[in-house]
Amino acid sequence: MPTDGYGGSPRFAWVAGRCGAMPEGDSLVRLADRLRPVLEGQELARTDFRVPRLATLDLAGLTVRTVQPWAKYLLIELNGAEGPGGAGARDLTVLSHLRMEGRWEAYPLLGPDGGRATPRWRHPGWQARCVLETARDQVVGFSLGLLEVLPRDQVAQRLEFLGPDLLDPGWQQPERAEVLLEESVQRLKEQPDRPIGLALLDQRLVSGIGNIYRCEALLLAGLDPHRPVSSVPDLPGLIALARDLMRVNTAPAAPGRPAPRRTTTAVVPDPSAPFGVRVLDAVATTGAGAERGAPPSPGRRPAAGPRGRDPLYWVYGSRRDGCLRCGGPVTVEDLGEGSGQERTLYWCRHCQR
Repeated sequence: MPTDGYGGSPRFAWVAGRCGAMPEGDSLVRLADRLRPVLEGQELARTDFRVPRLATLDLAGLTVRTVQPWAKYLLIELNGAEGPGGAGARDLTVLSHLRMEGRWEAYPLLGPDGGRATPRWRHPGWQARCVLETARDQVVGFSLGLLEVLPRDQVAQRLEFLGPDLLDPGWQQPERAEVLLEESVQRLKEQPDRPIGLALLDQRLVSGIGNIYRCEALLLAGLDPHRPVSSVPDLPGLIALARDLMRVNTAPAAPGRPAPRRTTTAVVPDPSAPFGVRVLDAVATTGAGAERGAPPSPGRRPAAGPRGRDPLYWVYGSRRDGCLRCGGPVTVEDLGEGSGQERTLYWCRHCQR
């Protein structure tokens, strides 16, 4: 059995989502990329679901087909589960959502000498909701906001309430991208009086955008988050801008190097791009000698942050440093449509009108 206490160092323990911060769609893409080589193609030797409705479920003997993100959900697809009464094989999906504090982490079960190792979890055992164990590794979901197991053919129906996923691979296909963009715009237009700062976070309209990309996309577009959707001059352009900011942050880590930190400052002025801003390709913004883009004009080049690091965001989290575009103060407020639904909004009254 694992040690529930803190300590030890797993081969990797990647945290997606922290206390008080809802994960962004790119977090799920990176999480799936890291779990896929650990789980994909592996037979489950032991499972432990620590939620009441799944407490008796045993998926040992099933094989992990793949690990995929869907907006802010993680799907672990399994092959070969028998249906009720042993009638036929059914493919299942372990569906989870991180919410505010959830995380999935992997721990090796084999030591340097090839012998069995006892993993030491980095979080208390009472926070564990799901344990999936193969012959080599143990994958644990801590503090998951949602955990379900359902037939794979029911997943699409379960998640049909979601708007188009801005990181859906279909965006890479021109015809499919046109359909996804049209649907995204149409869903937003159906709520013309709603503030754009709230509409972007509504996963029923467009999915995958979290608070960081909401704040940063609106800053780069120069849009007051309180403006109604109907007054946004270029909804397709705003969706494209938000998607590009997210997409470049899904780049995998280079071999032997840590994953690049999320950033939205790698942009350059481009009159032909939506709102005059072009997001630099991930290739141009990672690795040694990577060049940071100058902010859209008018503006200033982002100054070095603490310990000489480049700043990561234009306004998000900048309670003290000010707007990186104009240098002015950043307004911080809670914006929501009801008690308990407020999210902290960062925006610049000078740059956003």
